[in-house]
Amino acid sequence: MKLLGLRIDVDTHDGLKVGVPSLLETLARHGVKGTFYLSMGPDNSGRAIFNVLRPGFLAKMRRTGAGRLYGWRTVLSGTLLPARMIAVTLPGVARRVIAEGHEAGVHAWDHRTWQDRLLKKTPEWATRQLDLGRAAFERLLGTPPRTFAAPAWLSSEAALAPQDTFALDFASDCRGEAPFLPVVACRALSTPQVPATLPTLDEALGDTHENAAAYYAGTLEEACKQPWPVLTIHAETEGGPYAADFGLFLGQAAARGIHVAPLGELLTACLAADPRLPKRSMAYARVSGRHGVVFAPTHP
Repeated sequence: MKLLGLRIDVDTHDGLKVGVPSLLETLARHGVKGTFYLSMGPDNSGRAIFNVLRPGFLAKMRRTGAGRLYGWRTVLSGTLLPARMIAVTLPGVARRVIAEGHEAGVHAWDHRTWQDRLLKKTPEWATRQLDLGRAAFERLLGTPPRTFAAPAWLSSEAALAPQDTFALDFASDCRGEAPFLPVVACRALSTPQVPATLPTLDEALGDTHENAAAYYAGTLEEACKQPWPVLTIHAETEGGPYAADFGLFLGQAAARGIHVAPLGELLTACLAADPRLPKRSMAYARVSGRHGVVFAPTHP
């Protein structure tokens, strides 16, 4: 049976409060499990406005209808309105994810600041952010996180090195084609990376696909071609205005014989097929439909 890894990013307060319960219901109806990555600390989503001069930012905001998609409370969070804390103030929702049999890991402490400022920050700042997220997760759920996923697939060698000391089962910090071991300072790290391999809905809408139905149809076709496909969805989109479209996609995937699974299950299957993961150096790349860069493995 074909496997499709499902990564679920939770970026905002309302994404966790409203989007995650909606997604849990959708996933339960279809008998699907996924890997939820929870932002733990402040929701500074409103600071995205400071990207207004970056190429592609305004175009993406127009294409996705940010105000309708995220709600104006989120769009203004951390600027005109105070930032609300995310998982640390919604422990019941976070615990429900685990109780219903899904994987859960840390997405970030401060998602927006990491996404916008990581490459301008010191290694010590990145390490502190990782430590804050890990500590908050452990306080909330009573166990250390077994997986991390960098916001917006943006990481650095300075962040991967301390993360490698956390005894994680795997991380999902980048875009790519299949699981691998990252090489930092000429040394292969011990934490496998399970990269996102497929475009996201917000990248595709109004760019490569005119609507959600077309996007999901294309995603199914592309997933069938890839050896270890990973789809990233967002609590704010597939748990919000595109919930029905995502539910239809899950039904269509099952009809095609595609088993949608947590990333840990996909990695286990990959290692069973070949326990020797390739080793890859890391670099920055651009992805269609996104502003800024993402972390990605270099080709051998």
